[in-house]
Amino acid sequence: MRFSNLVHLYLVRVRRRLVGESLAMVGIAVGVALVFAAVVAGASLTGSVKQLTSGIVGQSQFQLSARGPDGMDAALLSDVQRLGGVKSAAPILEARAIVTGPAASVPVELVGGDPRFASLGGSLLHLFTAAQLARQRAVALPAPVVSELGLGFGGAVGVQTGAGTTRALLGAELHRNDIGTLVDSPVAVAPLAYAQELSGMHGKVTRIFVQALPGRDRQVEAGLRQIAGSRLNVLPADADVAIFNEAAVPTTQSTVLFSVFAALVGWLFACSAVLLTVPQRRRFIADLRLAGHPPSVIVRVMLFDALVLGIVGSLVGLVLGAVLSRSLFSSVPGYLAFAFPVGQQRVVGWESVAIALATGVVAACVAVLAPLREIMSRRPLQQPAKAGRQHGSRWLAAAGVVCVLLAVGVLLLSPVAAIAGVVCLTAALLLLLPTLIRATILAIGWIAERVDGPVPLLAVAELRARSTRARTFALAATAAVAVFAAVAVVGAYHDLQRGLDGSAHQIDRQADVWVTFPGEPNAFATTPFAMDAATISETATVPGVASVRPYRGSFLDVGDRRVWVLAPEGEVAAPIPAGQLTPGSFELADERVRAGGWVVLSDALAKQLHAGVGDRVTLPTPNPTPLRVAALSTNLGWPSGAVILNARDYARAWGSSMPSGLQLDVSPGASASAVARELRELPSTAALTVETSAAREQRHYAAAREGLSRLTQIAGLVLGAAVLALASAMGGVLWQRRPKLGALKVDGLTELELWRALLLEAALLLGAGSLAGAIFGLG
Repeated sequence: MRFSNLVHLYLVRVRRRLVGESLAMVGIAVGVALVFAAVVAGASLTGSVKQLTSGIVGQSQFQLSARGPDGMDAALLSDVQRLGGVKSAAPILEARAIVTGPAASVPVELVGGDPRFASLGGSLLHLFTAAQLARQRAVALPAPVVSELGLGFGGAVGVQTGAGTTRALLGAELHRNDIGTLVDSPVAVAPLAYAQELSGMHGKVTRIFVQALPGRDRQVEAGLRQIAGSRLNVLPADADVAIFNEAAVPTTQSTVLFSVFAALVGWLFACSAVLLTVPQRRRFIADLRLAGHPPSVIVRVMLFDALVLGIVGSLVGLVLGAVLSRSLFSSVPGYLAFAFPVGQQRVVGWESVAIALATGVVAACVAVLAPLREIMSRRPLQQPAKAGRQHGSRWLAAAGVVCVLLAVGVLLLSPVAAIAGVVCLTAALLLLLPTLIRATILAIGWIAERVDGPVPLLAVAELRARSTRARTFALAATAAVAVFAAVAVVGAYHDLQRGLDGSAHQIDRQADVWVTFPGEPNAFATTPFAMDAATISETATVPGVASVRPYRGSFLDVGDRRVWVLAPEGEVAAPIPAGQLTPGSFELADERVRAGGWVVLSDALAKQLHAGVGDRVTLPTPNPTPLRVAALSTNLGWPSGAVILNARDYARAWGSSMPSGLQLDVSPGASASAVARELRELPSTAALTVETSAAREQRHYAAAREGLSRLTQIAGLVLGAAVLALASAMGGVLWQRRPKLGALKVDGLTELELWRALLLEAALLLGAGSLAGAIFGLG
C-alpha cells in the first residue's frame, strides 16, 4: 500500500471519529507534557552546577584545592607550573559574597581569575584574556543579577565578604552571548588581585586548575599529590559535580521517583484516551480482513494511525511541558544553595525531548495496536477462551504477590533502598489491580442480582463487557497510581519535614540570639567573618546579654561528600542535638565533645571512613588532627552528613580562629528581641544578620520546606493530571456510548436511571482503583 493511500485512508477515518481522535490526542499531549516537565526538572538541577563547573575548569583535568575557607598560598602556582607534563595551570579564588544595589541584595559566589585561564578555555573567565582587564578594579555580574540589584553600567555595587564591605564599580554586565547559560548562575567575576582584596585573602587562592600534556596525566597527578602533602586536596577538575550529586541525592531521588509516577499517570492517560477509539478500529480491522487484505497491510495502516496520533500529540505535549517546567519547577531547592552556587538554568537536552516523544509514540502504538489479536487471527471476531483469560490473570496475581514480598524485604533489610521498595509496590499495585477489579465487579454483581431495579445491573454489565476491559483497567490504574503517588509523597513529605524541623529546632536553640554572615545561603552559619576579641567583648556590653560565645562551622569535602561541620563552644547547653544520636550513650558523648579531642560523625560518613565509636579518625582538614569518635548521629538534615566537635578543636584543625557566628544568651527576664534590636545598632554588627533563635528556626523551617517543595509540586501535578485524565476519559465514554444509551431510553429506561447507572459505574471503577492506591500508598 502506497503512502498516499495510507494518508487518504487516515483522513477518511478521522473525519468519522473526530471527537474520539481529538480526545486521544489530548490524552497523549498531557501525558507527554507530564513526562517532559518532570525529566527537565531533574536534568536542570544537576545541569546548573555542571555548567558553572565547566565554565570555570575549561579543559583542565585536575585541581589542587584548599581544604578550608582561608585558601592556600598563591605561590604554589609556581611549583605546579614547574611539574613535568603540565601544559598550563591557572589559579582561582572563590568566596561567598553579598552584592548590594539600590533595589536589593543578592548572595553570589565571588570568582577571581586572571589571563592564565585563557589557555584552559573556561567560558566564565575568558574575560581576563587581556592583561589590561586583569588589572581593573571592578566586578562583572550576570545581567539578571544586575537587573535585580537595580544597577546601571558603571554604577557602584556593594560587595560584602567575610572581610567586610567594599564599594566596587560594575565593570561589565554579562549577557548570554558572553557566558552562555552561565548568565543564570549567581556569580560575581573579578580580576584575581581585586578578588583577593575584596575577600581579605591577600596572596591566597582556593584552587589551582591544571591541564596536562597528552599522555602525561599520571605523572601530573603524582606531582600534584607530592605538592599537596597532607594539607591540600588533589581532585578531578570537575569534582564539584560529583560532590553536588551526593548532596542532591534526596531531591534527585524523590524527583526521579515521583517523575516516574507523573510519567506513568500521563502514559495511562494517553492509553485510556486512545483506547476510546479501539472499538472503531476493531470494526475497521474486521472490514479490512473481510476485504482480503493481509495482516502486513493492516499493521502498516494501524502503525500509520499510531505515528500520526503519537507525533502530533507529542509535539503539542512538548509545548505544554515547557510551560509546566517553567511555572512549576523553576525554583531550586533552597537547602542546596547553602553549600553550592546553584543557578536557575533550565537545561533541556535532546534526551529530555527524546524520552517525552518516545512516551507519546509508544502510548499511541500500544493502544492503537491493542486489537492485534484480531489482525493476526483467522477469526477476527472470535472471543478469547475464558480459561486462557483466567490462566493469565493467575500469573499476574502471582507476580503481584511476589512484588509485595520484595517490597517488604527491601523495607526490612535495606531501608536506604526505599526507592526500589516503592517501585516494587507500584508494580504490585498494577499487577494485582485486574484481580481487585474483577473481585469488586463480582461482589457488586452479587448485590445487583438481589436489588430491585436496572441501575446496578446496567453498571455491572458494562464493566464486564469484553469491549471495555482494557479501558476499564486503564481508568482504574490511572486513579490507583495517582492516589498511590499522592499518599506516598504526602507521607514522605511529613516524615522528612519532622526530621528536618527537629534538627533545626535543637541546633538553633543553642543560643537565644545568633549573629551570622548575611544571606540565605549562610543559613547553616558556615561563612566565617572578621571579628576580633574586642568587638566580641563589645557585644557582651549590650543590656540584657548574659554571655557571648564564638561559634565555628563550615563545609568540609570528605571524598565525594561535602559534610556540614558544627563546632559550638564547650560551654553551650547542648553541643550535641538531643535525639540525633544513633544508639549509644548521649551523656558520655556530650561529656567527651565538651572536653575536646572527640568528634561525632554522622552514620553514613562513619561508614565511608570505616570508623566506629572509640576509633581514631583524621579528617581531611587544613591541619589534619587525629580525633576519636565519641558517637554516631543522624545527618542533622544535611544529606551528605555532618560532623560535631567543639570550637577549640575546630580552630586547631582548621588553623583559624575566625568565627562563623556568635551565640548570645540573654539574662533572665530580658527580651531576646530587644537584645537583637540593640545589637543591630552596633557598627560592628550592622552589616551582619542578627536574629533570635525563634526567627532563625523559622528561617530553617522555610528553607527545609523549599527543599521539599518539589515533592508537593509533583504530587499536585500527578493528582491534577489524574483528575483531567479521568474526566476526559469518562467524557469520551459518554460520547462513545450515545447510541447504546439512546437504545436503552427507547427500551423504556428513564434518563435518571441511566445517569444513576453511569455514576455507579464510575464510582465502582474509580473507587476500586483509588482504594487500592490508598492501601498500597500507606504500605
